[in-house]
Amino acid sequence: MSVLDWSFVILLSAALLFFLLGILFFFSFLLASKKFKPVKKKRPPKNKKKRRQFLQLRKQLDKKRRSRRLWSILFLLIAAMSLGGGFYSRYYQQNNLGGDDSEALVQSYYLLEEAVLQINNVQAGENPQKSIKNLQEVTSRLASFGARKAAMSLSTDGQTLLNRHFTMLRELGVNLNGQTVESLQNQGTSEGYLEDIEKVRESQSKVFKRFSVNEGALKKKQ
Repeated sequence: MSVLDWSFVILLSAALLFFLLGILFFFSFLLASKKFKPVKKKRPPKNKKKRRQFLQLRKQLDKKRRSRRLWSILFLLIAAMSLGGGFYSRYYQQNNLGGDDSEALVQSYYLLEEAVLQINNVQAGENPQKSIKNLQEVTSRLASFGARKAAMSLSTDGQTLLNRHFTMLRELGVNLNGQTVESLQNQGTSEGYLEDIEKVRESQSKVFKRFSVNEGALKKKQ
């Protein structure tokens, strides 16, 4: 389990514990109030000693009642805060990429850029043998990134979107990996693959938008 998984479990457990304590002290407050009510209405005895004892008892009961009410409110507030923190932790986990998914997405971004460069180099006849070798390495990595599955902690729609993108990466990587210098020097073939890469980029943009990935920052690192 990840840190966020543990935080979700711990916060929900804490919320339940403090809620039960809050309820316990609330009922204790009701009982203390029940005992205090008739004492409060009762007139103090005229006897000095008994009067002092009576007032002391009334003060103790009132103090106990107020204390139980305070602890009840405090525990219920902590329970509410723990519950809110737990649900926020879960929401964050469902809508933000984990380390592995984030790394795969970033690396595939740069690999797509490199794939376009190598295809253009082959088509232009710029050291085509070296370019095709580089392209095969790039596409092998794309296919391997595409073989992964999105983290189960993401929301259902997030998993679906990311898995679809990974599938497109895999298919692109497998198809491009089998190409030769001759096939990519054919304008129709190379343009077809560049169009496929553009479709994968469109999918990539949707994933970036869904998970708030800063594409501008990635471009600056190129």
